[in-house]
Amino acid sequence: MPYGIVSAAPAYNIKLEKVNNNLRDLDSLQRGASLFTNYCMACHSVQYMRYNRIARDLGWTDEQAVEVMSFNQAKPVDYVLTRMDPGVSEQLFGIEAPDLSLLTRVKGNDYIYTFIRGYYEEEEGKWNNKVLTGTSMPNVLEGLKRHATEEEFDQATTDLVNFLDYVGEPSKVERWDLGWKVILFLLLLLTLTYLLKREYWKDIKH
Repeated sequence: MPYGIVSAAPAYNIKLEKVNNNLRDLDSLQRGASLFTNYCMACHSVQYMRYNRIARDLGWTDEQAVEVMSFNQAKPVDYVLTRMDPGVSEQLFGIEAPDLSLLTRVKGNDYIYTFIRGYYEEEEGKWNNKVLTGTSMPNVLEGLKRHATEEEFDQATTDLVNFLDYVGEPSKVERWDLGWKVILFLLLLLTLTYLLKREYWKDIKH
């Protein structure tokens, strides 16, 4: 994922692609978690998430989450941390690979979606990105894109962003659902209060 992107100001002048991810789609979230494991965790962490929390929210058992995301190298209560040793990122790329826990909340889903799809080859073996020129992050999805159909690649990148969106605010769906319940309760309370007011004041002349 984009190195330095969390602290960098937007440096692009392009129209962002719309991702249209769905946090209620558990299959998409599970695929996104697997993609994150295979393409991102070599460098990046989501240090505020535990494997057992991901398992609970994505419909896995603790054992499934640990198997899929750590290849049975972690415990369910462990945080989801990069497999890269400290200092290696600076040696390879000149910058520490950032934690991605809050990336979508900082940059937005469409930005991340456009970024991971925005690589282009300037010359053989040298890649740049139309969203963040000069990014230190290599084109980690190059192989996936080469061997997938356009539809499959679209789905994969959507799934990946969907998972990062979930990681950024794991309780977002619960908050949405609770919000509607609160609004309905307040509307009911308002109605009852209005009817009670009319009953109290009906015999009072103005």
